[in-house]
Amino acid sequence: MEIAVQTVQGWLGVPWNIWPGLIGAVVSLVVAPCAVILTSWLSNKNSLKLLKTQHDRDNDEANRQREHDAKQKDEDRKGIIRREVYASAVEEAYALLGYIGGLPDRPLNAGNDGDGLQSFLKANAKIWLVADAEAAHLSQDLAGDFSELFFHQALASHPIRKLKESVRRREEAIAKSEDRRLDSQLADARARNAGLEEQKKLIALKKETDEHVKALELAQQQDRDAIASLYKEVLTAFLDRQGPVQHTLTKLISALREELNLLRDDDKFMERDKDTEQRMRAMLKAHGIDLPGPMPEIVEPV
Repeated sequence: MEIAVQTVQGWLGVPWNIWPGLIGAVVSLVVAPCAVILTSWLSNKNSLKLLKTQHDRDNDEANRQREHDAKQKDEDRKGIIRREVYASAVEEAYALLGYIGGLPDRPLNAGNDGDGLQSFLKANAKIWLVADAEAAHLSQDLAGDFSELFFHQALASHPIRKLKESVRRREEAIAKSEDRRLDSQLADARARNAGLEEQKKLIALKKETDEHVKALELAQQQDRDAIASLYKEVLTAFLDRQGPVQHTLTKLISALREELNLLRDDDKFMERDKDTEQRMRAMLKAHGIDLPGPMPEIVEPV
C-alpha cells in the first residue's frame, strides 16, 4: 500500500510528471551556460590558432619579401657595376685594336708604346673580377691574345718607324738647306754686276748645295719605297693575327651581354665577323695584298 502511494505521489513528494520539467529547467540553468562557455572557449582558441597561423604566414612572407628586396638591391648594384666595367673594357678593347694597327705611324719619341696595352689590361682585369665564369675566362684569353698581337706588331713596325724618323729628319734638313738663300744671293750678285770671283764662289756653293739636296731626296725616295714594302708586310701580318683577337672579343661581348640580360646572339655576331673578314680580304686583294690563311665562308647579311 505504501509503495502504491509513493508511486502516485512521485519521488520526494514530487509527482513524476513534474520531474521532466524540473530536469529540463536544471539543464537549462546549468548545462546550457556551460555549453555556451565551452563553445566560446573552443571558438576563441580556434580563432587564436588561426590568428597565430596567419601571423606566422605574414611574418614568413615579410621575411621572404625582405630577403628578395635585399637580393634585388644586390643584383641591381652588381648590374650597375657590371655595366660600367663592361662598357669601359669594350671601349678599351676596340681602342687598343686601333692603337696596335696604328703603331707603324707612331713616332719613336711619342712616349711609352705600352701605355695603350696597359690601359686595356687594367679595364679588362675588372671583367675578371666581377664577371661570371665564362666571361672571366674569356677576358683572360683576350688579354693573352692582345698581348701577343701587340708585341708582334711592335717588333714588326719598329723598322718602319725608324725609317720614318729618318725621313722626317731629312725633310727638316732639306727645308733648312741654303739652296734657296744661295739662289737669292746669286740672283742679287748678277743683278748688281758683282765681280766674277764672287759669282763663281756663289755658283760653286749653289752646286754643292744642290748635290747635297739631291742626295737627301734620293735617300728619301729609297726610304719611302722601303717603308711602302714594309707596310704591306706589317699590315698583312697584323690583319692575319687580329682575326683570333676579334673572334675572342666577339665571344666575350656575347657572354657579357647575357650577364646584362641582353640577347647573346653568338651565331649572328660570329657570322658578321666572318662577313667583315671576307669583305676586308676582298678589298685588300683588289689592292694587291693577299692575306695568309683560308678565306672565310661568304655570309650574306640577314
